[in-house]
Amino acid sequence: MRSVCYIYLIAVNTIAFILYGADKRKAARDKWRIPEVVLILFAWAGGGIGAFAGMVVFHHKTHKWRFRILVPLAMIVWGVTAAFIIYTGQYYHAGPEAEKYIKNVSDLPVTMNHAAVTVTEKSGVYCFEGPGTDTAIVFYPGAKVQTEAYAPVMYLIAQEGYDCFLVDMPFHLAFFGMNKAEAVMANHTSYQHWYMAGHSLGGAMAGNYAAAHPDQVDGVIFMAAYPTKSLKKKGLKALSLYGSQDGVLNQKHYQDSLSLMADDFTEIVIDGGNHGQFGDYGHQKGDGKSGIRQEEQWRQTAEAVARFLAK
Repeated sequence: MRSVCYIYLIAVNTIAFILYGADKRKAARDKWRIPEVVLILFAWAGGGIGAFAGMVVFHHKTHKWRFRILVPLAMIVWGVTAAFIIYTGQYYHAGPEAEKYIKNVSDLPVTMNHAAVTVTEKSGVYCFEGPGTDTAIVFYPGAKVQTEAYAPVMYLIAQEGYDCFLVDMPFHLAFFGMNKAEAVMANHTSYQHWYMAGHSLGGAMAGNYAAAHPDQVDGVIFMAAYPTKSLKKKGLKALSLYGSQDGVLNQKHYQDSLSLMADDFTEIVIDGGNHGQFGDYGHQKGDGKSGIRQEEQWRQTAEAVARFLAK
């Protein structure tokens, strides 16, 4: 798909450049001209660079205000769009162990209590349904991390008796899907208690949703994350989990955020854990070297969440 976009952009910019040159020659020979709207439309169809280059190289339309404004503007808009596509197109992919939990194979790296878990997917939401009946978690993935990378922790928590809904985010950024929990809760009305949860940016957005909807959720579970909006005086509970070797979590921002944390707050530091091992997506840039295996961090995370919810 990405290669098709590149081919299209090269083609439309080449055509735009040729059209501006051809129109310049027609003007010099007093022949039928290419309509100005066509020249501008090619710039806004992705050919802004070719159109601008044609204006400069052929000294064409450079004195007309609509071209001096609209063509550079089109080039900027498409440049920003291309940069965003490239930025969001580069993300951490789920590892092979995570895929095992999605498929619910028989030889999982680590399990909890050997309880049966059913994994289903619908409309970008993975449901991990275990022996739990009345409490569920909506989980938001970290920034630029493939959703499926968090399947192991979701599976283990479900085995502990708390069903989990792992939500896929637009562009792998929870910022663009902060309110997706609303649809999940509306489609699953059998649960009496809901908790928001998330990793890194996903945790911050989960906290924002809880702060805005304290009547819908009982609390928030932060994994290597912290709140950016106040959770105090709203009857919420909060659990904060992070690894002692986390090199990504900004500790200063984290400590400053404690003034926003819920009054009923539990903090657990996983000895030897790091930032990326809350999921299965390899080593994250800037992260510390873990002192424990990722399977051990998954296990400790699931146990901590289960203790918190049981309390």
